[in-house]
Amino acid sequence: LNSDGCVSPTYALRYNKDMPEDVLRKSFECIRHGLGYPNIREDQTLIKANMFWSGNAQEESRTWTAQACIVPCADTKDGCMPARYSASTTLGSKCVELALWNGWNPVFKMQIGPKTGDPTKMTFDELFDAMIEQWQVIHWEACKIQNISRFVEQIGRPMLSSGYEECVEEGKNAFQRQEYGNNWITTFIWTDGYDAMGALKKLIFDEKKYTMEQVLTMLKVNWEGYEVERMDFVKAKWGNDD
Repeated sequence: LNSDGCVSPTYALRYNKDMPEDVLRKSFECIRHGLGYPNIREDQTLIKANMFWSGNAQEESRTWTAQACIVPCADTKDGCMPARYSASTTLGSKCVELALWNGWNPVFKMQIGPKTGDPTKMTFDELFDAMIEQWQVIHWEACKIQNISRFVEQIGRPMLSSGYEECVEEGKNAFQRQEYGNNWITTFIWTDGYDAMGALKKLIFDEKKYTMEQVLTMLKVNWEGYEVERMDFVKAKWGNDD
């Protein structure tokens, strides 16, 4: 476990209808701790998917493992794919923060997002639209990073290629193989962002317990001296069955 209590790397269970019941029960006990691991993957479906999408033989497809985080991929010399990872990652809760600071990044002390307006003068719908606009811009930047990454990969990845028997045997770049997979854009902590928006809606716009000016003041000092208020926002978004 890392300092945030999240499992890294992620763990997956290859579920098969014929697997021992005690293994399944133990996996459920693990999931009940609340971290969401292991994620359960249906074995027979993914074997067939690997055969269909990757063209691997059945024997090879049966070796699949959850490459990177969750991507099913055969781990044989010919079946493993070099590109199965996120080329760039966007942060959902960061988009909320940028909306609250008019595109200004209070961590780096620089303007990194569009100027979406003064949140103290917004309705909730306007604030939500501002958050979405920040997200759209960040995703566009992520797309550009992804394209740069794919270009670099085609030039050559010698260290990565050295880990593939096929590449060593035939003297080829890992990305010259018949199938090299795909990289993608991943969005992390987007649920945290929507939790934050839910808390803002409840306590500022619906119940009017706080003003946006007050919230921004508390955020500027990272809630120092405002523990009671911080817990109000925590309780507004956690464990409410919404």
